[in-house]
Amino acid sequence: MYIESTQNPKFKTMLRWREKSSVRRKEGICLVEGRREVERALASGWAPVLGLHRDGIEAPTGVRSFSCSSAVFDRLVVRKGSAEVLVAFEPKRWTLETLELPADALLLVADGTEKPGNLGAMLRTANAVQVDAVIASSTQSDLYAPEVVRNSLGGLFGTPVVEASREQVQDWLQAQGFASYQLHLDGAESPYETDLTGRVALVLGAEDQGLDASWDAAAPHRLKLPMAGVVDSLNVSVAAGIILYEALRQRELSQS
Repeated sequence: MYIESTQNPKFKTMLRWREKSSVRRKEGICLVEGRREVERALASGWAPVLGLHRDGIEAPTGVRSFSCSSAVFDRLVVRKGSAEVLVAFEPKRWTLETLELPADALLLVADGTEKPGNLGAMLRTANAVQVDAVIASSTQSDLYAPEVVRNSLGGLFGTPVVEASREQVQDWLQAQGFASYQLHLDGAESPYETDLTGRVALVLGAEDQGLDASWDAAAPHRLKLPMAGVVDSLNVSVAAGIILYEALRQRELSQS
């Protein structure tokens, strides 16, 4: 089938998912744009539902994909003129109960994240560090928004990600025996002087509100990155990258 009209039912279905996040979330769909990202989603066991590709481009392997005119295809993608494929997937999903974690698990908890770009960037770094899971607690972002997918560069596919309420996550972390650390503006401890080996959860809050006060009981240790200039904070995804790589450094040293 060749799609050259915006009246085509498959185009309309994809456009509805593209424009209405509430529909996309209700129907359990994640849109993945770009051949590299699609291949990574497939390799991670995500199930393709519908694929479209630009006319003249080879269809992605493992996906039933339909060729579209460039004019029609560009109505559906962010990277107009350069993106080649767009696939709707049914994401692989985890819950707190189905996570299988090692004894020395390292978790990143993104609490109340309000910006999809930041969430995607944190997922990208978390996958690079090979954390055992990312937990999105009481997130204000759509975990499967196109901006999250794009900024994660496939990290969303290759790392277990769980969505749960803040209260559920806090209770679960304590029941599972995690040492949980807040990254906090009022922190008195340095991550470089804190033991981040073992069963550890690193908790970061939203940039606009910070961490909810309830974390003081669930994660009593407040860590703060050294700030030598006039600014008192970093972008949350940058801060996540710094502390995750410090945890990785410590773990590699402990194993050497």
